[in-house]
This record gives sequence, C-alpha cells and structure tokens, in this order.
Amino acid sequence: MFMKKIFLVIFGVAVFGAATLKAQQEPIFTHYLHNPVSINPAIAGTVRNLNMSLLSRLQWVGLEGAPKTFSYSAHMPWPDKKIGVGLNLTSDNTWPLSNTHFSGSYAYRLRVTDDITLSLGIKGGFTYYHASVTNLNVVNPDDPAFTQNEKRFYPNIGVGAYIYSYQFYAGLSLPRMLQTSFNRKFDKTLKSPLYIIGGYNYELNSDWVLMPSMLAGAMIGVPMTCDITAQALYKGQFYFGAHYRIGDAFGIFFDMKLKHDISVGYAFDFSLNKLSRINTGTHELMISYSFAPKWKF
Repeated sequence: MFMKKIFLVIFGVAVFGAATLKAQQEPIFTHYLHNPVSINPAIAGTVRNLNMSLLSRLQWVGLEGAPKTFSYSAHMPWPDKKIGVGLNLTSDNTWPLSNTHFSGSYAYRLRVTDDITLSLGIKGGFTYYHASVTNLNVVNPDDPAFTQNEKRFYPNIGVGAYIYSYQFYAGLSLPRMLQTSFNRKFDKTLKSPLYIIGGYNYELNSDWVLMPSMLAGAMIGVPMTCDITAQALYKGQFYFGAHYRIGDAFGIFFDMKLKHDISVGYAFDFSLNKLSRINTGTHELMISYSFAPKWKF
C-alpha cells in the first residue's frame, strides 16, 4: 500500500500540473526509460549491471529543418560501493540551431527499508551551441547578425532524487540548474526545468507484467510536457506499449530482448497539433546492452 500511494501521488501531481504549470522542452524520447541519467542523475547505478543505450529520434518527418536527436548514455553501480556513475551525450539539431550536451553523473544510495532505496545524485557537464546562420535566406544578407556563425560552450550542473523498489520508482530532478542565453537572433535560452518521473510494475500472472509510467517537465513560462505511458511485458522478453504526450502526440512502441542481453526497440508518434498536417510522424530507434563488467576497482 505504501508503494502504491507514492506512485499515485506523483502521478496525480504530474497530471494536475499539466493544466496549470509551464515547462521547458528538453530533448525527450518516447524511450525515456532507456535514457534516464540525462533526466535524473540519481538514477545512475540503480541497476545491477552496466547499462548502455543508443537512441535516434527523427521528429516530424517531411518537415524541412525538423528536429533530429541522437543520444548515448551509460550507467552502472560502482562495485562493492553504495554509489553509481553515469554519462550522457546528446546531440539535438533543429536547423539552423544545434546543441550537443555532455554530462557525467554521480549518485549515492541510501537504504530506506529492506525493499526501498533512496538515491541522491549530481551531474556536471557542458553544452556546445552552434547557430549556422550564414546560409539562411534573409531579407538583408549584409545584416551583421547573419554574417557569422555562432559557436559557444556553456557549463551545466544538475541534481536529482530517486526512490525505488522492485515494484515502483519515483524521482524529482533539476537536470539543468544554470540558465543560459545563447543567441539574440533566435531568443534561444536554455532554462531550468523540473522533472518528475514515476512508474509501477504490476504482475498479472507468470507471463504478463503491466508497467505504467509517466514523465512530466515543469517550468514557468512555456507549455508543460507530460508523457503518460502504458506498457506491458510478456514473458520477460517482449514489451508492448502506447504513450500520450498531453496536447502534443500519441505514440506506440515495441521493444524486444535479444540474446546476449541486447534489446532493440522502435517507436512511432502521431502529432496531435497543427503540425500533423505537414509531417508524416516521428520515428525513434533504440538499442541497449546490459552486462556485468569483469573488471574490479
């Protein structure tokens, strides 16, 4: 009952917040559970093995200059310690702007009960920003604002908390605490979003497990993001699911565990806003690998 109450409270806060709060649009994947340390550094090391994931997302296919996002992440528990480490590299491109984010994460785990663990995490890294403006078709090509491309590096730090057991998980994080203004031409600012993540695993029988989850991002000033996901696991190998991003998109996905601890997945999103008329959907590919390292520290 305790675990169910925690999940229901977190879930309710996120859904209610969708109608009242505002948020920053981060590079978010439908397979966000395979890219956790980019959202919350406290998730680093909350698994038994070294987990590595590659994600590729082509958004709004058919729309020129639409976002293309690629991400690599890895995290693992430190052997014989209560700590976890992780890293993330994400490239987010929406022509003519591109951002490359790199971060390393550190987390410390505290046992709350025999079944529940609390993890506290911190991350540090940088963002490389590039505005390719010299090839734009502008009214005045001699305008000084468009005669030179812009390249900059910016530091970043983030924090998070994550509580979990075999049946549930819930987390709160600020993955970007340093607000950065990039480019006056495009009013490009990376602000400080607050993320809430939660999920619950419910075993129906020996074959099926229901795994609902949600991810919400909140920040004053821009529309909130909130993903609600319904997922089922069949015989520990096949994942079937659908998700709804409030006011933005509906998607379906399928993942499968292969031999040698390799998993692959595909997701397709349908736009539910005005952009649905000018694009053919969003495609996402995932591949992950989990193994127990043989090295010792």
